[in-house]
Amino acid sequence: MPTHRPRKAALRALLTLPTALAAAALCVLAAIAVVTQTTLRNTYRDDVRTTLINGERSAQRLAARVREVLDRVDQTTLLVKALHETHNPMTLAALRENALDASELTRAIVVTDRSGRTTSRTAEDVAINLADDLTFKHHQELRDRRLTLASPMPTGAVDTWVIPALRRLESQDGVLDGVVAAYIDPEALTHGADLGEVKSTTIGVLGEDNIYRALLHNGRFSVGDEVDRRDLLERARATADTYEPSIGELDGKPRFVSIVSVERYPLYAVVAVAADDALEAYHANRRRIVAAAIGLGLAVVLGTALLCHQARHIDQSRRRAHRAESLYRAVSEGSLDALFMLRSVRGDKGSVIDFSFNGANSRGLRALNHGHEGLIGMTLSQRLPRLCESGYLARCKAVVESRLGFELEFRNPDSDTAGEWLHHQVVWLEDGLAIISRDVTERKTAQDKLDAMARHDPLTQLPNRRFFEEHLEQATARARRSGKPLTLVFLDLDGFKRVNDTLGHATGDQLLIEVAARLKGCVRVTDHVSRLGGDEFTVILEESGTPDDRLAQCERLLASLSRPHTLGGHTVIATPSLGIAVYRPGESLAELRQRADAAMYEAKRAGKACLRWAPDAVTA
Repeated sequence: MPTHRPRKAALRALLTLPTALAAAALCVLAAIAVVTQTTLRNTYRDDVRTTLINGERSAQRLAARVREVLDRVDQTTLLVKALHETHNPMTLAALRENALDASELTRAIVVTDRSGRTTSRTAEDVAINLADDLTFKHHQELRDRRLTLASPMPTGAVDTWVIPALRRLESQDGVLDGVVAAYIDPEALTHGADLGEVKSTTIGVLGEDNIYRALLHNGRFSVGDEVDRRDLLERARATADTYEPSIGELDGKPRFVSIVSVERYPLYAVVAVAADDALEAYHANRRRIVAAAIGLGLAVVLGTALLCHQARHIDQSRRRAHRAESLYRAVSEGSLDALFMLRSVRGDKGSVIDFSFNGANSRGLRALNHGHEGLIGMTLSQRLPRLCESGYLARCKAVVESRLGFELEFRNPDSDTAGEWLHHQVVWLEDGLAIISRDVTERKTAQDKLDAMARHDPLTQLPNRRFFEEHLEQATARARRSGKPLTLVFLDLDGFKRVNDTLGHATGDQLLIEVAARLKGCVRVTDHVSRLGGDEFTVILEESGTPDDRLAQCERLLASLSRPHTLGGHTVIATPSLGIAVYRPGESLAELRQRADAAMYEAKRAGKACLRWAPDAVTA
């Protein structure tokens, strides 16, 4: 008996081995199934997240393009408004000759009178009467000084649409004096926005009125398509929450939708990526992952094949990771913007105290004048100390806490980095940030030039009426604070019309230029000379001293302008009539201007070539 017991025990163990192997195999197969399902879910979410991020970036680039176009049109309409309201003789044709009418973005510029009838236009195939236009009626009913975008409308040309952008023109008393309408080319809004996108990607600019101003869909450009904007926004939010595509209204195909509002304008940039294209790589990976799982299960049954298959699977995963890294580098290096990846630096209590550079594309390295190895590990406050001191670092910390990014346009305070003006888009990443930087110096310089043109008289280069009003308001505020006298001088040239009629407008223009030069030569650096229009000029004398000081200064102006002018071989005498008012604390700017203007007309009635003081001015 005892000799048979070890054999029986061995037999029982042998009989239970298949069961144990089967149980072990079932456990391994169950683990493989769970891992496969988790991998597929994570792969799907990663691909969809990448698609949503890329779609968001494309929509932001489109929104930036639309904003640049509308800002350019906005500046053009402001310039036309300034020229119109200052009665400047510069025409729309002259604006086009000087490349100031945004002709590369518009099909036409139109100016109307207060009834809506066109008085000037740059193209013949546009409406000659806007009286029935809803946007024109809007300006008739409301005192809206903003640039107003109307719905797309066809022009006289076949299959040609435009987007009207209207701005109110006013007379000196603030009454509607017409509108300036810029007819924007819809294709200018999406120009270049489809670069790098697959053909099936829908790209559009949608208005708050649910009408597309421009739409690229399946390779076809259209204008005026209608969709439910609120439904589109809801679908975009649902996609961001569930990672599931929504069914498009235009063609019924599932798409991943990204929507970004256009800053300062009632428009949205829409980018909708076809789910079939976005998930093409996922489906390929899914087939490979499922095949690998089946192979791994067979390898469990076959034994030795398990190790071979597992090694092959790991190698495939490494290659996929390498391809993904190569794709990321290709995309980042191909970008026109500088890209920086930063990791959070935390203090002892776990709060974010700084950020360290974790990577950058070649444009980013050039912008910071750094090599890759020297930049990695350096903190944001070490490399950009002046920018961080301005509050930038605090805003970046807030992004990590709220996971909400921000955009910022600022003058670069760090002189050893590239770009005078920069636009930064800061995006939250897991325990870090991505900063997308663009040099916008050229655009800012062009914008500043347009602003300067809108505030100065193009003939004499003196500040115009708009600039005069702004400076007068500031000067009176300083006078109220300091208690020192401020003197306003209105002057008008006697006989200017005779010069124009007898010697021609060219001589009249030269006379105005000479008068502007003499005025600037007679005043201090702190005084302000302006041309209001025609032959009317003003001088603002801050801290003008005693009544005797003011009288001496005004007599110098009178004497200087009364001297004959030699213009084109002709001796021209154009004496001035001066009206002078001293600012009385508590009076409005309108009252101050009215007193100076009334004194000037009293000087003209007194025989011209003289000066008159507004009541109580000498003793003020």
